[in-house]
This record gives sequence, C-alpha cells and structure tokens, in this order.
Amino acid sequence: MNNDELRKKIIELENIIKDKDQEIHQLKESEMALADANVRIADLFMDLEEAQEQIIDQKNEILQQNEELSEHIEELSLINEQLNIAQTLNENLHKQQIQADIIKKAHQRILSSIHYAQNIQKSIFPSSHRLKDNIKSYFKFFSPKDLVGGDFYWTTHVNKKSFLIVGDCTGHGVPGAFMTLIGIALLERTINVLKVHDPAKILKTMDALIIRLLRQNRIESHRDSIDMTIFLEDRERDEVIISSAKRCFIRSNYNKELESLKGDRNPVGDTSIAEKIFSNHHFPRRQGDRYYMYSDGITDQFGGPRDKKLGNKRLIQFLSSIQDQQLFQQQIQFEEFLKDWMKDQHQIDDMVFFGVEIT
Repeated sequence: MNNDELRKKIIELENIIKDKDQEIHQLKESEMALADANVRIADLFMDLEEAQEQIIDQKNEILQQNEELSEHIEELSLINEQLNIAQTLNENLHKQQIQADIIKKAHQRILSSIHYAQNIQKSIFPSSHRLKDNIKSYFKFFSPKDLVGGDFYWTTHVNKKSFLIVGDCTGHGVPGAFMTLIGIALLERTINVLKVHDPAKILKTMDALIIRLLRQNRIESHRDSIDMTIFLEDRERDEVIISSAKRCFIRSNYNKELESLKGDRNPVGDTSIAEKIFSNHHFPRRQGDRYYMYSDGITDQFGGPRDKKLGNKRLIQFLSSIQDQQLFQQQIQFEEFLKDWMKDQHQIDDMVFFGVEIT
C-alpha cells in the first residue's frame, strides 16, 4: 500500500472515529436527556401523586359539603314544612277566631234574649209585697238552675180566701220557663175568671186546660205537665185546704210535730193517665201551724258526705230541728243547710221552697 492509499485510509479511519465520537457524544447527550426526562417524569409522578391527594381531599371535602348541604336541605325542608303547618294553623286560627266571634255574638244575642225572658218571668211572678198581702207569714227560697227555669210560685186573694201555688214544670231553662208562663196564665184564668176556688177542682180544670192548649190528645204531642201544690187558707171557713199533684208537702202542728203528706199521683197535663183524681187535704186553721211546699229540685239534689239525694226523710229531720225558731230564722237556716249539703256539687234542677205559718 502506497502512502497515498495509507493517508487516504487514515483519513477514512479518522472520519469513522470522528463519527463514532460524535455518536458517543450524541449518546451521552441522549443519556443525559433521558436522565433529565426520568427526573422530570419522577417529578411529574410526585406532582401527580400530590394532585391525586388533593383531588381525594377535595373529593372528601365535596362529600362533606354535600352531606352538610343535604342536612341544610333537610333543615330547610323541615322549616318549610313547619312554615306550611304554621301558615295552616294561622289560617285555621283565623277561621276559628272568626267562628269564635260568630259564636260569641250569637251567645250574646241568646244571653240577651234569655235575660229579657228572665225579666218577663220575674214580672209574671208575684212581688214580695203581693205575697205579704195574701200570705201574712212566709219564707221563700227560689233558685232556678239557669237564668230562667221551670219552677214557679203564684198567689191570689179572693174574698177571704188566700191562695199560694207552688209549681214544678217539666224541663228547666227556656222550655220550662214557657211552661211557667202557661201555668200562671191558666191559674189566673181558672181562679179569677172561671171562679174555681176548690183546690182539687182547680187542678182538674188546669189539667183539662193544659191538655187542650198544648193539644196533647194528638199522638205526636209532647207530654209536658206541671207538678203543683195548691195551698188555700180559707178565713171564712177557718180551715186550710191543700191539694197536690205529684208533690209531697209537710205540715207542722202546734206541738211542733211534723208529718209528710203525699199528693195525688197524677200530674197536671199529660194524657198518659186516663182517669185522674185530685183530692183535698183539710186541716183546721190554727195559729202557729206551719206548712212547707217545695219542688223535687230540693229533694233530688245530690250532696252530703256520700253524694246522695237529699230526700224527704233528711228534709223532715232538718225541719224538725228548727221548729223552735221563727219563720224568718228558718229561711236563713234552710239556705245554710242546703248550701252545706251541696258543697261543691252543681245544682241539678230548679228549686223552689215555701214555708207558711198560720197567723
């Protein structure tokens, strides 16, 4: 091989070495770039892990916020329901208030009417002055269960005859009060217009008048009636005559001995009893004798230590214990006795009680 060829070969080898060095340099650069890339990839992985942790944290935070939001939504829903309920209650309360106002006004009108009826009933009843003119010595206890009632009393004087009538109509309140007006009007007609002065005949006449007035002969009619005691002090014949329909009365003689006498079993009015008999009880007119007449509201009243009816027996025992007292004192004692008997019990019926002393 000549020098030219050798030189040419050397140049070729140098070029090859140079290319190899360049390739090695490129490989080193590639290796360094790869190492940098690995570092960057590692950094990216670390960043990715942090990002994942942040995402997880954010996810958990979002979940917690969702839970809190759900709770708030439930609270808002509950508040909304409560507001709806409150609104409904408010509307109902407003309606109830309107209804209460209507009921209150209606009650006031009814109460006003009953007060007016009470004034009418009181005006029909005899005054204390009229009672004193006809019955010289008496005491009276009168207590309707309501503002108006079905018990009544009435008196009149014809020649030397003094009448005192104590009545107990069916029912109490307004219906009973209507019956008292009917009873007093028919008594006025019977005694002062028709001139019927015999007590038993007065009851018989009253019975017929009530049946006719209330049309009780009809099948569908009501069986309204009056339990009634008629006391007659006849100064001309010097006797006392009493006729009583379904009521007892009590007599105290000059020896202060009490006896309870039963009236006839028939009421005044009501056609359920075909043949009615009313009879008279005759007593000599003696100074100091006392007579007690009353409605069943007295004896039927519950009270006492065992919450039982007062009854005739206890009433007679009480009256026996006060016979040494004057009549006006007896009234005080009677009212106290009845008050103690009732205590906290409510009154179950109308009450009327009369004590009369012959002077």
